[in-house]
Amino acid sequence: MKGSRVGWLGGVVINTDDGRFVFDPVAARNMERDAHVFISHAHSDHTLGFHSNVIKYSTDETKRIYEKLRENTVRGWRAAQYGRKIRIGDTEIVPLNAGHMLGSAQFKVTTPSETYVYTGDINCVNTLTTEAADVPECFTLIVEATYGDPNFVFPRRERTYARIVNWALREVKHGHVPTFHVYSSGKSQEIVKLFNFYTKLPVVCAPVVGRANEAYNEGGVELSFVDAETTDGRRLLRKGGCVYVTTTGSNSLVPTHAAEAMATGWAVRFGSGSYASFPLSSHAGFDQLIKYVAETGAKRVYAFTGYSELISKYLRRDLRIEADPLPLLSQRSILDF
Repeated sequence: MKGSRVGWLGGVVINTDDGRFVFDPVAARNMERDAHVFISHAHSDHTLGFHSNVIKYSTDETKRIYEKLRENTVRGWRAAQYGRKIRIGDTEIVPLNAGHMLGSAQFKVTTPSETYVYTGDINCVNTLTTEAADVPECFTLIVEATYGDPNFVFPRRERTYARIVNWALREVKHGHVPTFHVYSSGKSQEIVKLFNFYTKLPVVCAPVVGRANEAYNEGGVELSFVDAETTDGRRLLRKGGCVYVTTTGSNSLVPTHAAEAMATGWAVRFGSGSYASFPLSSHAGFDQLIKYVAETGAKRVYAFTGYSELISKYLRRDLRIEADPLPLLSQRSILDF
């Protein structure tokens, strides 16, 4: 084979003798019919592969969350279960827990000559709704670097949980409704679980968050919440003494007496204007990424998204690993295979 085996071409691509494997494609159009598409989790910037006409693989939880949020049905889907091998020719793909959100997966790809791991977005610590990412051994690692900057080292999660709860209880005492603007799936459910677990405050959720909550309940993560558009939900938001969870940037149904907050890893370095800000991330921080890479035993690392240049530099210098940002592929190079 002449071309590069690994790179970016409308998604993360691994080329093998058995074909082209595309992970988290960013467009459904112009997808080759013989491509094998794998979707790592249900966040919208990773799910465009569900629109393609080719066979696509994801965990059942990822598909369920996607279908709840989009309110439509995925066609041409096949289940990818943690630890269960998917065979395509002589290539073996094994989905593994990524710890990022319910159903999130890494994919270990084994060919007769090499072993690759594509992480997707990963989180390397336990949360109230997920377990820490598995750490598979491999030769070539393709790792996300959203927080691949040494400035992004997150405090212990329990400490952040305590800060969030204490802030919310104080705001309730002052007659405000603590209102969290977070992703509709993943972070929202962690916030709901946090208040279910540590307080007796009722949690009111925007309808789209509620749909994702239902998928989590079906997936075995028990969440107690009230839909904001029900009579009980409107009453609670008007009366107070509750927490409200809605989407990032949404002002829908936010009460006038709200105290608003963001929960994001970016809060380590950046503020959020008039909102309270908490460094709660569903991604691995810099120190976690370095530890994860070392434990995989990878000899070759490609970093993508975020601080890919910076973390590659650290991996070369500190771990003596051959590491670079994920290269771009051209359609011409694909045809070399």
